[in-house]
Amino acid sequence: MADKIAVILTSRDPVALEMGFLYARNARKEGWMRDVRLFLFGSSEIAVATEPALREMVETSVAEGLVPRACKFCADKYGVTEPLEGLGCVVEYVGQSLSDALHDGCLPMTW
Repeated sequence: MADKIAVILTSRDPVALEMGFLYARNARKEGWMRDVRLFLFGSSEIAVATEPALREMVETSVAEGLVPRACKFCADKYGVTEPLEGLGCVVEYVGQSLSDALHDGCLPMTW
């Protein structure tokens, strides 16, 4: 059974994003998965950068050691690079990081 997961947040829907963050944080904290990696793409980056409740969820995730990796291409395109970095996200071209997660056996879960 796989015990590694890549949680990929793409939605702008705050409810979906909240559920994705909660699952990722709890999977890591409760030991449901040995390896939890969190990625933000496109619309989710805009929502996280602008919605106070989602910003708080990111800050909590980072404080717990679960640091989201945000797509630099998208963040730059939508003008949210600085706010995401300010929250503690790693903003990078995530193609390699996501590919590494998949090669390492992480199952993708998209919200």
